[in-house]
Amino acid sequence: MAKILIIDDDDDFRAATSAILEAAGHGVLIASDGKAGLEMVKAEDPELIILDIMMDSIYEGFSVITTLRATPEYMDYRDIPVLMCSAVKQITGERFDIPAEARIAHGDEFLDKPFTSEMLHKKVNKLLEV
Repeated sequence: MAKILIIDDDDDFRAATSAILEAAGHGVLIASDGKAGLEMVKAEDPELIILDIMMDSIYEGFSVITTLRATPEYMDYRDIPVLMCSAVKQITGERFDIPAEARIAHGDEFLDKPFTSEMLHKKVNKLLEV
């Protein structure tokens, strides 16, 4: 199955999501912040990234995906699919409003936290084209 990198600062989220993915046969890599996640991308070349939006800063996930997609240093990795996740809707009642012109900061798919294992599997399979 696939090698999937989870970049999220929440220990419980990483543990639960890892368990779901590992039960489906995927290999899971973990990073607790954007900097470690970007280093892991270069070291491990994952097939999929699950990326939290709000970590050390409210926009850290957007910074990570922009770096991944627009920085020459990451040219070889810019096509890795990214599943963006956020609890902002649960907290505020609304999602982040990202203008269409800022598509470089968009993930390939999005999941609101909390989500079910079925929802996660559906998005992961879609992005891995399973």
